[in-house]
Amino acid sequence: VEQLHAKDENGKDAIEPRRAAILAIGKCAWDRASAVELCDIGALKELLQLMDTHWKQLGEAASDSVERLLAMSQSGKMWLRGEVDYSDTTNDGWYDMGPGKQYASLQSLQSTKVDSGMEVLLADPRQDKKLRERVEACMKKAADMGLIAEMSDHSDELSIETKRKVVKMIAEMVGEAMGGPATYEEYNEWAYAAEITRCKELRRSNVLWIGDMRRGVCRHRAFLFKFLCDQVMPSLARLERAKIERGAHVGHAWNCVKFYGDNDADGQQIVYTVDLMHSIGELFNNGTDIIEPDEWVARYQHKDVYHFLALQ
Repeated sequence: VEQLHAKDENGKDAIEPRRAAILAIGKCAWDRASAVELCDIGALKELLQLMDTHWKQLGEAASDSVERLLAMSQSGKMWLRGEVDYSDTTNDGWYDMGPGKQYASLQSLQSTKVDSGMEVLLADPRQDKKLRERVEACMKKAADMGLIAEMSDHSDELSIETKRKVVKMIAEMVGEAMGGPATYEEYNEWAYAAEITRCKELRRSNVLWIGDMRRGVCRHRAFLFKFLCDQVMPSLARLERAKIERGAHVGHAWNCVKFYGDNDADGQQIVYTVDLMHSIGELFNNGTDIIEPDEWVARYQHKDVYHFLALQ
């Protein structure tokens, strides 16, 4: 990482040593532990700066290495892009810093003085006993419902329906863990600040163990749902956060799911938004080229808010 700032004997930027360092980082990023450590020591932030350099050979190499880092570090990807996709399998130690923060390692975040303006979510069943119990219960229920690993890429009706029922089960488990449902109208007034304070005081940290939470809103629920889905059947769900920087819905997040073989009449994959807050467990069709999206998709994702802000 230090070589990304390499200079020649005249004190000028040394292009080839920098390019070699970029390529080395990209090769190391094929290993998850190494990718996470590289992000933690500053490689991700340095590479992002180099992507904008006027030296084309450095910019292209940096862009490729960033993609490799993000493929292995879901925490880094969530920080940079506000989403983790179906293929992004979250693991023990996954965390979300929320929007608008500088990237920092988990260790650094845990040692930072408690701040009311910072709220980091952590999923690590190795130390979070309540989360571990929730994962185990979730996996047992899924198995009892007939879910097997091979169903991931099976397109028969039984496999699709089983996966659909498992998604509903996980959604209900998340809803129960996070204080139950709230109507759409009362969502903005659904108090949870005291719970955040309680969880921070419990761990004396800005890092909240997701298993500690008894009451949470969209962001907390979407985070937990994605993690539980990945433990039961990877590639089942994705997590996305709103691309807005102001207003009541900053940090708003939701999950989408899709089931292999669940297509419209033209063969296009159907994607659903999962309701974790209101009618918990309901799946809203996102629409395809020939199917109109369910009106609740835009409401749940608060798309009306984005459109309004885009006009400001």
